[in-house]
Amino acid sequence: MSAKALTPQEFFTRLNKDTMDLVAEFYAPQAHFQDPVVNVTGADAIRAHYAHQYAGLESIKWDFAPLTVQGERNVMPWTMTLKHPGLNGGEEFAVEGISVMDIRDGKVFFHRDYFDMGAFVYERVPLLRSLIHFIKGRMTDETQGKRPDRR
Repeated sequence: MSAKALTPQEFFTRLNKDTMDLVAEFYAPQAHFQDPVVNVTGADAIRAHYAHQYAGLESIKWDFAPLTVQGERNVMPWTMTLKHPGLNGGEEFAVEGISVMDIRDGKVFFHRDYFDMGAFVYERVPLLRSLIHFIKGRMTDETQGKRPDRR
């Protein structure tokens, strides 16, 4: 008798630096994973990516919107709330995103995450935050018909 396959919500809720063995339960051996940071193939490479990402976390919590399933395609909107000493002054913050996963025989063979990398990292580092806010301000001024001073 085979064990019941992990749902995407169960996987992410249970995953932490001490439960990386869940990756082999959730992903097919030759699964492909892509997000704004990495583009890797193979459950071992995915595990290494997660291990690196989770290593410095002080806390992480997931809130999931309803999962949409059509055939093998699973689409899951989420909000990730995390605390990391190197981001956002060590204070907790949230990032919204969406995961697109293709699942066959209880295993993910394709997984792509979409989220705003600026909201996740760039705006959480003081020097980069200032630069990103400056650029956004310039872009907003131009799209609202205000001409920035081009000295």
